[in-house]
Amino acid sequence: MSRKRKEISEFDTELQEYKDKYYQELRNDKHKIWYSDKILKCPYCPDSREYSHSDLLRHADRIVRESKSATFKEKAKHLGLIKYLERHLSEKIKCVESTKTTTPKQNIKRHLSDKIKCVESTKITIPEQNINEELFVWPWMALVANIPVEYKNGKYIGESGNKLKEEWIKQGYNPVKVHPLWSWRGHSGLAVVEFGKTWDGFDYAMTFVKAFELNKHGRKDFYDMYRGKDDKLYAWLARDEDYNSTGLVGDYLRKNGDLKTVAAIEKEDQVKTTKLIMGLKTQIDEKAKIGEKIKSRISRADSKMEIVMKQKEVMIDNFNKGMELMQEKTTKQLEKIFIEHEQSKRRLEDREKKLRAREAVNDIERRKLDSEKKMNQLAIMEQKKADERMLKLAEDQKREKEKLHDQIIELQKELDDKQRLELQINQMKGALEVMKHMTDEDVEAKKKKDLIQEDLKDKEEELEDLEALRQALIVKERKTNDELVDARKELISGLMENSARSHISVKRMGELDGKPFIAAAKRNGSSKKETIKLASLWENHLRDPNWYPFKVITVDGKLEEIIDEEDEKITSLKAECDNDVYNAVVTALTELNKYNPSGRYPIPELWNTKEKKRATLKEGVEFILKQWRTHKLRKRGPVASPSFGVSVVSFLGLMENSARSHISVKRMGVLDEKPFIAAAKRNGSSKKEMIKLVSLWENHLRDPNWHPFKVITVDGKVEVMSLW
Repeated sequence: MSRKRKEISEFDTELQEYKDKYYQELRNDKHKIWYSDKILKCPYCPDSREYSHSDLLRHADRIVRESKSATFKEKAKHLGLIKYLERHLSEKIKCVESTKTTTPKQNIKRHLSDKIKCVESTKITIPEQNINEELFVWPWMALVANIPVEYKNGKYIGESGNKLKEEWIKQGYNPVKVHPLWSWRGHSGLAVVEFGKTWDGFDYAMTFVKAFELNKHGRKDFYDMYRGKDDKLYAWLARDEDYNSTGLVGDYLRKNGDLKTVAAIEKEDQVKTTKLIMGLKTQIDEKAKIGEKIKSRISRADSKMEIVMKQKEVMIDNFNKGMELMQEKTTKQLEKIFIEHEQSKRRLEDREKKLRAREAVNDIERRKLDSEKKMNQLAIMEQKKADERMLKLAEDQKREKEKLHDQIIELQKELDDKQRLELQINQMKGALEVMKHMTDEDVEAKKKKDLIQEDLKDKEEELEDLEALRQALIVKERKTNDELVDARKELISGLMENSARSHISVKRMGELDGKPFIAAAKRNGSSKKETIKLASLWENHLRDPNWYPFKVITVDGKLEEIIDEEDEKITSLKAECDNDVYNAVVTALTELNKYNPSGRYPIPELWNTKEKKRATLKEGVEFILKQWRTHKLRKRGPVASPSFGVSVVSFLGLMENSARSHISVKRMGVLDEKPFIAAAKRNGSSKKEMIKLVSLWENHLRDPNWHPFKVITVDGKVEVMSLW
């Protein structure tokens, strides 16, 4: 068996299984079909109209055979419905006991046989003709005659086609279109009723015509010359004799229809069904081929995926090995650095101990030297006192000598020698006391002390000079900072009315944004008054200096302040309001804590809207310069705002002014090349040498290590002057 036949058999088997399944559901009364004794509805069509038993069979058969939009399961459901109608409902309807199958062809034969019986009952004989060979106008059409007309304004007028169509729809015939036939005299009293091309349309057309024939208002009755006509309508199905007739009827039928037999129409339907089945089979084959291709692609993709996964595993292994090696190297390096750090720490601690010990020794030596100085002073004082006592004693002895000169003249020499010897002994004792404290080590210490004092004096003088230079630089820095602050304030005041959509604008840091409150109010359906009240409440909370909902945490060894989410007000805000309102309050609170924590009120600040950060003075100047140049090129264009124009002119108006003017802009620190050019002309140097010399001195000027200045005091003020 070929694959194509196998797929068809599998398709039929699956269809039969679903058909039996839905048939059993109908037998078990899971779906409702009967709505009255004569009215049935399709349980699988949601907007199903009311059917008779035969109409419901034709409906289900049409879904199975003709519907192109019905799915596989929908066709299986209607096959189960056909099986259920044929087997179980025939007993309930006596009029269809003899009906075993209800195909479209048999419906046609039944309607034609009913028509023949109806004609025979009216005692009108018609020639026998094969039903399948009888010619009908297709699409199915019926002719209606004897429509009431009225002569008015020179023409005949009658009822419109839409009105007739609505009446017949109410009667259940469902015509597609009603077309009255008009001539040059007006309404002809004839109309063509179209029922479409479907078998349901044929059924409606036959029912429509049969109703008129039963009332003896058919074609034969209309053309019966011996019968008087009443004012009722006559109707019959359009056939070949109507199609080939002359006049309005024949012209309309030839223009809008064709003559076909039932067999031909049935054959066309079979051809269409066959083409549809063949097309579906072709699509199935194509889908199968596509499925095979997809399967082959999937298999190739799976093989490639396996290769890629293996490569990925190898790469991951290599990466892990590399990471392990790197981690080992990093660990070893960290251990080495830690050991070196510990060694350096120990060396520093030892050095600190030595310095502290040396400091203690120096204190002891200084105290010892002070005590020795005091001892020397005491020794000198004792020597002076001894000298004074000796002089006084000598005077006393001299006076005694004068008084007792006669008595001791013999012992005078011995007494003088003794006095001289005692004086020498006392002098030697005093000198000995002085020399006792003046050793060689003390002299060296004194020399060291003198040298240290001289060095200390030099260092103190140098320190005084550096302190004076530092004070001068601090004064200069303060002046520069004041100028930068004034320039930033001028920028802020000039850009105050600038649009917030600009690259650089002024933002009030700490100001509460009201847009999230308005958006939240719209979402929650709150009133404008409640929104303003809520925003004002949080404005007051932000201005309260006693409310400080921040906590300090450590991140990477640094202290940072973050919002304390456990704060009572923050918790209530997060629970009661939307995230947009919460973020707006947190943003304003963070900005206040960063830019004005003491005042707790909004302050204007230059803001970079593109990078969402505080703009530098350089960015503000570049922005104003760009705006000023753009405004200069568009002299006739509109100015952004008066204050912005004044700010630009006041801040940058001198940037391109001539240097010959009274007030201009000078680039401080730029080397003037004119003296070099004049010197080169005087000395006959080349231009290349002159440029080389200028570049050399520009490099010297850019060198931060070259500082050819000294600090002097002029009139009590510290000034910095060059060394030349």
